[in-house]
Amino acid sequence: MARFGSYLGLAIGVAGIAFVTRLVVRDWDEITEAVGEARGGLLVVALLFGLSGMGYIGLTWVLLVRRTGARVPLTRALAWYFVGQLGKYVPGGIWPVVGRAELATRAGVGRRVAYTTTATSMFCTYCAAGVVAATLLPAGLGAPAPLAVAAAVVVLAGVAVAFHPAVTGRLLAVGGRLARRPLLLSTPSWRTTLITLGRHVPAWLAITAATWAVARSLDLSVDLLLLAAATPASWLIGFLVIGLPGGLGVRESVFVALMATETTNAQALSVALLARMVFVGVDVVGAAASTLVASAVRAPDAVAPGETGEPAGTPEPTDPAGQARPAVSGTRPAAPVGSPGGDRSGS
Repeated sequence: MARFGSYLGLAIGVAGIAFVTRLVVRDWDEITEAVGEARGGLLVVALLFGLSGMGYIGLTWVLLVRRTGARVPLTRALAWYFVGQLGKYVPGGIWPVVGRAELATRAGVGRRVAYTTTATSMFCTYCAAGVVAATLLPAGLGAPAPLAVAAAVVVLAGVAVAFHPAVTGRLLAVGGRLARRPLLLSTPSWRTTLITLGRHVPAWLAITAATWAVARSLDLSVDLLLLAAATPASWLIGFLVIGLPGGLGVRESVFVALMATETTNAQALSVALLARMVFVGVDVVGAAASTLVASAVRAPDAVAPGETGEPAGTPEPTDPAGQARPAVSGTRPAAPVGSPGGDRSGS
């Protein structure tokens, strides 16, 4: 099944790249003319919106890590996040998780905490994308207001039911049996899960705003509701197709298909391709800037829960004469190797 899923994802990715390539070849003159006339000021605005959206996702991940009790410096953690994001340009789909989690692990965060929080962050990020897209798509496609509102209510109610502990607990149990180890130490509460999911929604509003600024830079007037549905939907489907770097081709294909009711294929593809370039710039600028800031701040290494019994920087106890004396934390000085009581562990 895993091999079949990989082949299926590869086939979908190849089809998406072929679709985008055919459109680029067919409408090359129109696309190059539109992109060539893009207004630079609005592209800078798009870059700033993109940085705010991606940085917000990084911030929510840092909050997840800190909730486990790990002492994580904000500047360094954002550097781990942005540098880890560059892994999505490596074919395979798993590298953004591995990159971010390994950077956190090497800085002192426990491996289990690093991987669990990173996977949770990415899961909630793209679940929020699906919720936003499904909620807004009927209205964006021109459905009557009562139908659009009813569809949004059904989507939100379905999400609330799907994330009830009775459901998630069973899914986590099945996943734990398949992985032969518990995925989480405990099932999160319903309230915690919904709040964590909801915290990722503003990021998609910022990413949509960045895409809107790209469209305006090309002098295109687009329906905001449709754009707010098409943007997260295209990112989500591009993410689900495993094996392609950053959902290349699939994201653009879905965006063009959804926006075709509002614009021509060439116009929609111009926006998609230029938005892709902007978000590559977001990842590069974010990684470079966060790394420079983290290096300048020189924050202490992260400390995972249980790694130390007292805060960093605790002074060594001294006697009244000012001489250092042994700490009274319940431990005793190690005996020399070979003496009675020395090296009883056998190591």
